[in-house]
Order: sequence, then structure tokens, then C-alpha cells
Amino acid sequence: MRQLLVLTLFLTLGGAAFGQSLQFTFEGDSLTLPLVRDSLRGISGLEIVPSTGEWHFVSDRGWHFVFTNIKTIRDLRDDSHLKLAQKTPFWFESIRYNTQSSTYFWTDEHEFVTSVLYGKAVRDSTSQILLKIPLAAPNKGLEGLAMTSTGALWVAPEAGWEGETRISQDTITFFRYPNPLAADPVVERFAYPINRCTFAQGEERVGGISEILAIDDQRVLVLERCYDASQKRVTANLYIATPNEQTHTLTKELAFDFNRQFPGNVCNLEAMAWADEQHQTLVLMADDNFKQNRTLRNQVIVLRKR
Repeated sequence: MRQLLVLTLFLTLGGAAFGQSLQFTFEGDSLTLPLVRDSLRGISGLEIVPSTGEWHFVSDRGWHFVFTNIKTIRDLRDDSHLKLAQKTPFWFESIRYNTQSSTYFWTDEHEFVTSVLYGKAVRDSTSQILLKIPLAAPNKGLEGLAMTSTGALWVAPEAGWEGETRISQDTITFFRYPNPLAADPVVERFAYPINRCTFAQGEERVGGISEILAIDDQRVLVLERCYDASQKRVTANLYIATPNEQTHTLTKELAFDFNRQFPGNVCNLEAMAWADEQHQTLVLMADDNFKQNRTLRNQVIVLRKR
């Protein structure tokens, strides 16, 4: 009986620790990158591989950049850290790397079609298609990928799948592939409560998930962002999404409010990745959309877990 009580207490405490609240803090580490080269624009995805020290940046106009030996974000200003600048046929929105299988996964969004692809390298000749669908709405495709330590892959649309992008629709669907490399991969569906942007204009009103990132084997970080053209400002929040395996729903909790906790103007945040294997330091980058103004800059922000 004593062993049973100890086991019950262990499981209770373990579950509480696993589901505990997660918050981030900004400690003054941010910068706007000068252009290392003209093509380092439109950055929409970032993956950092601590085991190799590689920082992978991808652009929504086809470029894939790899930086190495980055100790601080200021090293990104130095062209000597740039290992690769490769043009590809993909219009990237996200990129992730599975260390167990040495496989890259990325999203591709063109004018009418959006896809998830994978391969041993980010090249057209070696890639395979996991998912390919029509855009649910103009400029609203597959936006975020999250790879867990067990190899499961989460896929998030920017504003919902087809039929989910209405302003009155308060939930959208995330996909989870327990084994995306299987011959016939199983897909699980989870309902996520999205924040619509009623204050925005046009297609921006349906809201925007710009990236997701795995915290652990279950939870994911979700970066939601809106642009208010009348105020010329971006609003952005970082949430922890926790799945309920019985109901196949996701609950979310605010982890960082960029408009309240980040000084100055937050830009068009599109990309994020963990800088360390312990998941203590989070790096985010904005997409400048090949322009430069108040909200469109090559802005890099570092957050740290409390």
C-alpha cells in the first residue's frame, strides 16, 4: 500500500510539473540586422540545431541561409558566419529539423497551393511531399511547424483550413503526425482557439498564426500576430498550447505579450527557434517583406524562460 501511495504521489507531482505554467522575459537583447547581403530578406522561418551549431534561415522567396558559430545574435551581422546562401524553388513559411532521422521539414506557400515537404537536404531533387492542399484564403496557407523530441510533427495553418477562415469561426484545426516519415502517416486533429483580429482590415481580420514550436513532447508554443493598418502597428502574443488527448482540443495560456512586455515597436514576427537544447533561450525574427518601415525590418528578439 505504501508503494502504491508513493507511486500515486509521484504521478500527481509529475503531471503537475509537466503541465506547469511557462513564462518568458525580455532582458534587452534585440537588434535590427543590417543586410549581410541583399537576398537576406523576407525571412519567414528559423531553425537552430544546437548539435551542429547551425542557424537555418529561410525566405518566402526561396532563399535558404545557414550561419554557423553564432555566440550572440550580433554575430549575424558578420558575413564570415554565413556558411550557405542557396536559392531553392520553395516559398518557405517554416523549417524544422529532426535530429533522430536527420530530416528537414518545411512549408511551401505559393499563390494557390500550400505544402509540407521533407528531405535529407533542403533541395528540390531530394524532397518528398507530406501534405499539399489549396490555400484556404488569399495568403493564408500552412504557416507553422513544430517537431517534438519523439519525432511527432505539428502543422498549423495561418488562419484555418478551408471553411475555417471566417471571422466568426473561433477555432481552427492543428494537425499532428505521430510519425510523419511512416509509409502511410496517421494524422490527428486538434481544435485550437484562435484570436481573430476584428480591429484589422481586409484579409488580416481573420488573424494570423505565424509560427509554432515544440516545448516538450506534448506542448507547443504558438505565435499569433495581427497587423492594424489604421494604427500602423503589429500586435503579437506568444501562447502555450496544451493538448487534451481525450477531447482532441488545445487550451492556450499567455506566455509573453510583445506589446506590453517588449519596449518599442514589435515588427512582423514570423520565425522562432530554441537557441539551446535545454529550451531556455528563444530567438524570434521578423519578416521585412522586402521593405523597411516601422513594422517591416529584419528585427531579431531574444526571450529567456523565467
